[in-house]
Amino acid sequence: MLRLLLVPLVLIATATSPGALSTSQTQNRRVIEITAERFEFWPSEITLEQGEEVELRIHSADTIHGFRIVGTTTNLVIPKRGKGEAVAMFTATTPGRYAIECNRMCGAGHNFMRATLVVRERSSQGTR
Repeated sequence: MLRLLLVPLVLIATATSPGALSTSQTQNRRVIEITAERFEFWPSEITLEQGEEVELRIHSADTIHGFRIVGTTTNLVIPKRGKGEAVAMFTATTPGRYAIECNRMCGAGHNFMRATLVVRERSSQGTR
């Protein structure tokens, strides 16, 4: 039963508030590869500029994990090793530090499985 539910969850995963889904801007989107394994996310800190749209591609090197950016609606299930990846579009609209956590019990060190998303305020020089 879990396997039947997992595929639709991965396929419809999207991110909003402070990030929002946008399908019209694909040429400047940065792809960020994230690995979940044994109570860690790699990289453990991701830095974005306010307004930057990124594609998050998250895969597991071991078991099923969760991926939630606290304070947003980004909430994904990461399939176990060899079963694909979770993908979400995320637009960093609000500067700040956001905790990323595994929200699916994955073993003894589950409560320590964290990372940080840093959204820097866009510089007034307007490079973008």
